[in-house]
Amino acid sequence: MAGLKVAMIGAGSGFVISVARELVLYPVFRGCIFFMMDPNPGRLAIAGREVKKILEKHKADIRVVTTTRHQPALEGADYVITSCEINRWAFWLKDVKIPERHGVFQVLGENGGPGGQIHALRNIALLGDIAAMMEQYCPDAWLMNFTNPMSYVCTYLNKYTRIKTLGFCHQVHGSFGVIAEQLGMEPGELEVISGGVNHFNWLFDVRRRGTGKSCLKEFLSKVQKSPYWRKKHELVPRQEFTLEILKTFGAYPVGFDDHIIEYLPFFYARDEWEKFNYRSCEKSMRKLIANQKTGFTLEAMTIQSKDVKCPPFPRNDLHPYYAEHPCQVIEALETNKPTYFDAINIINHGSIGNLPADAVVDVPALAVGGAVRGIHVGDLPVAAMELCRRQITLHEMIAKAAYEGDANLFLQALCLDPYVRSITQARGIWKDYLKEYRAYLSMFRLKGKKS
Repeated sequence: MAGLKVAMIGAGSGFVISVARELVLYPVFRGCIFFMMDPNPGRLAIAGREVKKILEKHKADIRVVTTTRHQPALEGADYVITSCEINRWAFWLKDVKIPERHGVFQVLGENGGPGGQIHALRNIALLGDIAAMMEQYCPDAWLMNFTNPMSYVCTYLNKYTRIKTLGFCHQVHGSFGVIAEQLGMEPGELEVISGGVNHFNWLFDVRRRGTGKSCLKEFLSKVQKSPYWRKKHELVPRQEFTLEILKTFGAYPVGFDDHIIEYLPFFYARDEWEKFNYRSCEKSMRKLIANQKTGFTLEAMTIQSKDVKCPPFPRNDLHPYYAEHPCQVIEALETNKPTYFDAINIINHGSIGNLPADAVVDVPALAVGGAVRGIHVGDLPVAAMELCRRQITLHEMIAKAAYEGDANLFLQALCLDPYVRSITQARGIWKDYLKEYRAYLSMFRLKGKKS
C-alpha cells in the first residue's frame, strides 16, 4: 500500500492541519507523498512548516512537497483533497451585503439564501476547473471536497464531471460532540443517525455508545431543559432557533442555528433580530478580514496563538472524535476494511426514501468494496422533507446554470429561494452580483451566453 500520492488543493486552509494529524494515524500512508498546493506562497510556506512539525513529531514516513501550481500536485495523484476559495472572507461579506440593498437580509449566507447561491457559482467555477485538470492528470483519483457550499459543489461534480467525488463536513459529528459535552457527556458518547442535505440534517435516532437502545426521547427532553438551547452564551454556537423548530415541527435539525436558518423561509424577520439577539455575520467577517494579515486562515493561526480566547466547547479540539475523516476513508478504500461514518455527502440512492434518488444528500455511510455507500435511514418528516426538497431543486438548478452558462436559470433559482420575496429583488440582486463577480463566473463568459 506504500507509495500513495495525496494532493491537497488549498493547502493554506485550516483543514490542512486536521488532514496532517490524520495522515500519521494510518499505516496506509507510510511512504506516501503529500503534495500541498496553494497559489499564495506565503500562506503555503506557513502551512508547510506546520504540517512538517506534525509529521516530524510522529516520526511519520511521509514526504511533503509544496507547490503553487496545480499540475505537479495532480499528476498521478491517487486522492485529491480540496479546501479552496478565492478571497473567502471579503467575498463572503459582499455576498450578504449585496442582497441587503434589495431588502433581503441573511444572518450567515454561506450555503443557503442568495449568498449561498452566488458562493456556489464562484466555487463551482473553481472546482470545475480542478475536476477538468483531474480528468487530464489523474482521472481515476477520488476527489474529497471540503469547499462550501458543499451540496451545490458536490451536485455539480457528481452530475457534470467524471470524477469520483465525496463531500466532507464536520457539522454532524462535530456538533454532536459539542452537544454531548454540553449535556455532560464525552464526545462520541452519543451516536447519531441523521439525514438531509449538508448543514441541514435531521435527527432520526440517537443512542449511547455501546448500547443497542435508543435514547432519543431522553435526548430531546434534555435539550429542551438545557441552558445552551435556551439562551445565548459567549463563544458558544446558538441553538435557540433549533429548539423553536423542535417545538413547532417535532423534528430536531442537527447542528447550530447559524447554518440551519440559512435554509428556512420562516426565520425571524429582520426587525425581530434585535429582540432575539441575532445579528448579521458582518462584524465577524470584518474582524476576520482585518486579522488575515499573513494570508493564513484564522483556524490555523489560532492553533499557534496563546492569547486567543477559546470557546468552552469542545474542551479539547484535539480529541480524536473531532477528526475530519478523509484519511480514514482513504484507509478504508485502500485496505477494504469496512468503516462506518456518521455523515458523508454522496448520491442518495434511496438512503432517504422520500428525497430524489439522484440528489446529493448528507447521510451515514459505509466505506466498503471500493466505494462509499449510503446507509438507509428512512423517510424524513413531511416538513423536513419539503424544506430539503426545495434546497435540492436549487442545488440542481445552480449546477445546471453553471454547466450550461445559463444566467437566466440562476435568476430563476434566486426567485425560488426562501429568502427572496419578489422578482424585483431577484433581478436586482443578480444584476449586482454579476457586476461584482463577473471575472469569477467563467461559465457565463466561456459559454458565450448573454447575461
